[in-house]
Amino acid sequence: MGFTNARATARAEEIARQTKTARRVLVARSALRAVPMNIITAALLSIFMLGHVEPMAHAAWFVLVTGAALLRLGTMLRARRADRAPTDREIAAYIAFSALIGTCWGAVPLLVGPMAPPIVSQACALVISGMVAGAVMTSAAEQRVAMAFAVPALGLWAAALAFTGSVFGYLMVLMLGAFLLALRGLSQAYSQTLIDAVKTNVELEETRRETEEQSRAMASLAERQEGAARAAEEHARANAAILANMSHELGTPLNGILGMSQLLDEAGLGEDQRRMVRRIRESGETLSRLVGDILDVSRIQAGRLELVLDDLTAREIGDRARRFAGPLAKEKGLGFEVRYSGDADRALRADETRIMQIVKIFLANAVRFTETGGVSLGIDLKAGGGDYAALRLEVRDTGSGVPESARDRLFDAFSAEKVDEAIREAGTGLGLHLASRLAELMNGRVGYEPTESGSVFFLELRLRMSSKADRYAENERLDLTSRRLRVLAAEADPSRRSVLLGYLKSFNCVVTCAATGREVSEALTAAAYDAVVLGLVLEDCTPEDAAADIRALPSTNSLTPVVRLDPDLELPLRELGGDIYVRAPVSGEPLLEGLRRALESDPTAAASLRRIAS
Repeated sequence: MGFTNARATARAEEIARQTKTARRVLVARSALRAVPMNIITAALLSIFMLGHVEPMAHAAWFVLVTGAALLRLGTMLRARRADRAPTDREIAAYIAFSALIGTCWGAVPLLVGPMAPPIVSQACALVISGMVAGAVMTSAAEQRVAMAFAVPALGLWAAALAFTGSVFGYLMVLMLGAFLLALRGLSQAYSQTLIDAVKTNVELEETRRETEEQSRAMASLAERQEGAARAAEEHARANAAILANMSHELGTPLNGILGMSQLLDEAGLGEDQRRMVRRIRESGETLSRLVGDILDVSRIQAGRLELVLDDLTAREIGDRARRFAGPLAKEKGLGFEVRYSGDADRALRADETRIMQIVKIFLANAVRFTETGGVSLGIDLKAGGGDYAALRLEVRDTGSGVPESARDRLFDAFSAEKVDEAIREAGTGLGLHLASRLAELMNGRVGYEPTESGSVFFLELRLRMSSKADRYAENERLDLTSRRLRVLAAEADPSRRSVLLGYLKSFNCVVTCAATGREVSEALTAAAYDAVVLGLVLEDCTPEDAAADIRALPSTNSLTPVVRLDPDLELPLRELGGDIYVRAPVSGEPLLEGLRRALESDPTAAASLRRIAS
């Protein structure tokens, strides 16, 4: 409360200070125009006064008017030359000389007298009223100056009219009083307008300062976030590299153990010895598989995992799964089958090794925790829009299922600070976590669905269908090492631009900013970007025009995915006309999801964004 009162007091003081300065600056500017007006008007009126005023009195009056006007100008010259507001002393002198000039003009009717011809009286009335009105309007910013001129001028004129003793004289006195009040009202209205203008200017300046401070704070926060994210990523990569090296070190002696156990198994040992050797071999194989999983997780975290794209079919996946899980299920007395839905022989572009790695994790766990019944693999392929197809692989078992307490963090349990006891005892945390990370790299997802008599683990992928004109060569490697997306962010408002910059940098994107539609077109013409984010305001055009200009570019950059902000959007995210719309004010998750959708057609970009965001 105290801070608010202090701020209001400071604002009031600033308004008063600026109003005072503005008043005086306006008075100083009007002084230069008032001098020639007084001298020229005095010379013209002197023509009418000739022969009706004593020559000495006439000359004294003219010299006094001219001298006072020049002296009044002199009080303002120093302030004008220094381009500053007049001081209190200078204003006081200006008011005094204004009163003297007003007195000189008011004395004219007394000098002329009531016996002057009507034309002379009319000329005096016209000149005095005009000079008073002009003085009030030019000095309305400082009412003391205006009244110092008007009161003696109209007062002496009224006195001259009252001395006539006529009814018309008194009526004229009343009219002059009303004239003075009207001029005073106009002066006050002008003064209030000035105060309102200064107040508005102060508020706008304060808002501008606050906006600049907020923009600087947002930019500083974005820089700190970027630095923290970069440091955290480097730390994670260093830890992952250490873990990868440890995995390699563990793999060397494990290979020796597995090799020697196999030789011992074939060396004609007794039944008890062979059983112990097989137990050693099985434990070694399990440990070797865990070391391999650790190595893959560390590669993903370090950004060193590569996806190898090749042609594969749903039938090939099923055949490999049958060769892997069939013997395991048979050994436990379980049934195993593969079911197909859709075109099982349609060629797809994907990393078969990584897909099978996920499937094997699901199948191994299903066989391991199923005592009666069987395990099945369902493969469903549905053609999607364009050259893409949706592939769903689901492993169904009749086992004990997953405890309800472990379902929420089933695929993230291994990365949690505290691993659920059911998952720890089952020993499935690392494999399921690896399956989730691999699915994310392939722009897909994994999940779990409980059933009445077991569990269903599934993998869903959106894959390109293979063709001879495929742009990927055989066994092409998609290198995801340290990939950073290039994003062009267009927004004229500094605050919103800072917010966009902060979010995009936190997604580990390399961001180029633009404030106009022309800058957007020039940037896309000069370089390639993974995506364009169009804000709410651009300096030279609307976001709709900017989007149209992007699509009209005479190059492949016209196909750059566009994410647009929309304040009128009811849902957080919407796809319309090929562009992705995100509701404004923007927040992190909808913007990240919007980028993911916009980049679905670019596997490497989408994988990099998911890897960075995870």
